[in-house]
Amino acid sequence: MVLKNKIHNTADLKQAMIDLKSRVETQELDIKVNYAQVKENLKPTRVAKNTFSYLAETPEIQKTLVNTVIGFILGYASKKAVSMLSEDVLDNTVHNLVNHHVNRLENKQPDSMLGKAISLFRKHTPPHSPIYPFVRYK
Repeated sequence: MVLKNKIHNTADLKQAMIDLKSRVETQELDIKVNYAQVKENLKPTRVAKNTFSYLAETPEIQKTLVNTVIGFILGYASKKAVSMLSEDVLDNTVHNLVNHHVNRLENKQPDSMLGKAISLFRKHTPPHSPIYPFVRYK
């Protein structure tokens, strides 16, 4: 800080000191106000809000964000579809369907020819037979 006026006597010196003190107090007050504003703006909620508002205003980032979200959703869905359509799951589904309907046929009319045939077929099918999983009792 360079003083623009020259100090010639003690009155000028005292006035310069008073001016400097008032300038220091003003600058300290400005620093405190700026610190409070910076502290408020750096709160995590405010930072997140400002970041997302920036993202919402930028079309290129919006497009990239939407494409990324769609990619994640499609990846998750395809992974789930692969796991649901595995051979074991489909095999169990077919076994359950066949067994359910065979049980319904057998239990619907146990004294009919079809009911008796299913019961005999189940009793006399050997465990090593390829159709055993379809006709065995569960």
